[in-house]
Amino acid sequence: MILMAGVVLVIAARRARALLSRSITDARHSANLTRFLPAELAPRLARGALPELRAGSRGEMGILFIDICGFTAWAEGRDPIEITTLMTEFRGRVGRVTRDCGGLIDKFMGDAAMILFEPGPDPAQTARNCLECAEALSREIARWSAMRAGAGEPPLSVGIGAHWGPVLAALVGEDDRLEYTVFGDTVNIAARLEEMTRKAGCDILVSQDLLTRAGVTSAERSGWTALGAATVRGRAGVVELWGRGGAGVRPASVVL
Repeated sequence: MILMAGVVLVIAARRARALLSRSITDARHSANLTRFLPAELAPRLARGALPELRAGSRGEMGILFIDICGFTAWAEGRDPIEITTLMTEFRGRVGRVTRDCGGLIDKFMGDAAMILFEPGPDPAQTARNCLECAEALSREIARWSAMRAGAGEPPLSVGIGAHWGPVLAALVGEDDRLEYTVFGDTVNIAARLEEMTRKAGCDILVSQDLLTRAGVTSAERSGWTALGAATVRGRAGVVELWGRGGAGVRPASVVL
């Protein structure tokens, strides 16, 4: 009996070590993944959702792009430390606002960022979060710009474009460098809207699709200016546009 008990204990100890080893390996793998993936995906990875995320899924989502206006010209000839300092602060401010609004930063691209708003159980609220994030980002950058101007530094302005529609979301890439991203016409439209803010003379340009999904009615559109239907470069058909902020919002005919 003593011998049998000893054998059982040895087997149990080996199994426990094996389980611990697998747990450590899985934890390290998850930690390595979260080095490159948005932190918001960590709970899903912990639940073993990696195969599901790699397979991808289709659904509707809010997409927001933000970009610093005139950054290339500003950065030309400047000290690299000055550029990296500004980029670090810009990304920190964008990150804080995004988290507060329930968004997920898909990626930073130089002086620009792509932000996702996954629908969850209440898509209408998610769309409202996307709109709130656009407005909050505009206010945050305006405050930061005023602080810079007060310190004798050049002010900053941004263009923000947001749209709602169908996308394909998936993890892509090799195991040691996965990237969570979304694909589809919705992404392209949001990116184009951000580009169009300069010609439209506004800080924020959003689609009717996003406002409709958010349940924004005509009476609630205070501060938004109708730009009418515009053709978005690279897309067939037209998109109803609304602008906000800036020196003066111009009609869609000028946007084109």
